[in-house]
Amino acid sequence: MFKQYIKNEQFNLQINRFINDEYENDQKVQEDLKSIIPQLKDEESWFKAWNDKAIAREQDGDFSVASTYYQASEFYLSPEDPRDENAYRKYRENFYKGFNNFEYERYQVPYENGYLPVVKLVTPNATKNLLLFAGYDSYMEEMVKMSKFLKGIDYNIYVFDGPGQGTALRQGIHLIHNWENPVSVILDYFNLKRASAVGMSLGGYLVMRAAAFEKRLDKVVAFDIFYSFFDALRIRMPFDQITKIEQLLAAKDAKTVNIIFKSMMANNLDLNWKINKGMENVGVQSPYELLQQFQKYNMEPIMPLINQDVLLLAGENDQYVPSSRLVEIDSKLINAASVKSIMFDKASGGDQHCQAGNRQLGFDAIKEFLSNK
Repeated sequence: MFKQYIKNEQFNLQINRFINDEYENDQKVQEDLKSIIPQLKDEESWFKAWNDKAIAREQDGDFSVASTYYQASEFYLSPEDPRDENAYRKYRENFYKGFNNFEYERYQVPYENGYLPVVKLVTPNATKNLLLFAGYDSYMEEMVKMSKFLKGIDYNIYVFDGPGQGTALRQGIHLIHNWENPVSVILDYFNLKRASAVGMSLGGYLVMRAAAFEKRLDKVVAFDIFYSFFDALRIRMPFDQITKIEQLLAAKDAKTVNIIFKSMMANNLDLNWKINKGMENVGVQSPYELLQQFQKYNMEPIMPLINQDVLLLAGENDQYVPSSRLVEIDSKLINAASVKSIMFDKASGGDQHCQAGNRQLGFDAIKEFLSNK
């Protein structure tokens, strides 16, 4: 269940994300949290608290937990920070040392001037295929770990980092809105004539975009819905402020937009992280350039093009997506073969972004959806 570990809303969401799905009832991890949480004051103390515990757990041979702690430690580091690459490397090394939930195969699928990393989770005698990917800040190993909730379904599961994610981003392959491109490359490489797809967080937009143009996808899941990037800004800004920013963008006033954002980011951990992470993902140098790119990520023009079976998931207290978008998206998927929408409330424990703190709720709904013919 989603817990209130700390007053900082962004820190609290990430603690739930990293800990609760796997370690909520792990006594040693809960003891670690008693030491970690009081130290969390800013991005630097966040890194140190998690990194110190990661080193200790790795030395003890507890690789799965060490991996999680390394991932948490890396979360707020900038790509220019010399500690970032080591934390990411340690995260992945410890992950594969500790992962044993599935038989799996690892691939490097050629893409542009590099490759997209893929982990194929093998289900013996499976007759179907499932693509699984995340969004703005997740790594494919995090999705591989969550796949435990899907174990036993009649699918081989292909988990990958796409452009702007994980190892792909570290090769200079930046985030794009036209997600049908990497999806098509994956389908071609594995010669998949038909597949279902689940996109998590920003992946809730990316999977719908892919479905609009890649018709080898037969079932698609937005886990959770993601209507537009500007929603994530609007939900945290006063109406007059976001309206002014949108007017300045329309007027192409880059200088004023950058001044406004740099001022806001100086005193806002959440906004500072969102914008800096976005600039890294997309490969731009200013908030203005990022917002220009953000305008491409919008469900409105693609909804009539989606003709697959669709599952839409949402949490009523999502920090990034207004819950009202669920009804709107559902009503505008006018050509979908079928649409099922689920809103998780606080009583269910799934009311947060991507059901953080109780992801099994989301995955149970996905399993049921995928099992229906």
